[in-house]
Amino acid sequence: MPSRMVVALLAALLMASALSLVTSQHRARELFADLEAAQQLARQSEAEGNRLRIELGRASQPAVIEAAARQLGMRPIDPEHTTLLPPAARAGQP
Repeated sequence: MPSRMVVALLAALLMASALSLVTSQHRARELFADLEAAQQLARQSEAEGNRLRIELGRASQPAVIEAAARQLGMRPIDPEHTTLLPPAARAGQP
């Protein structure tokens, strides 16, 4: 009789071990899928950052700035219509 209890106990432990193995494999697959998604998002973010750096470089070119200013109705500085003001006195200074 005791040997049947040992066999039953070992069978129960074997089943628990098998279920634990299946559960851990499933969790590992889920984590791998999450990792792949995070890596894809990182690649997309890096590509977007590179694109924005290129766009910023182009936008900072003087010709691009001048064209944008003209579209806004601005015109170049005319020295005849420019008045220079003296610097404002700071508090506590003469």
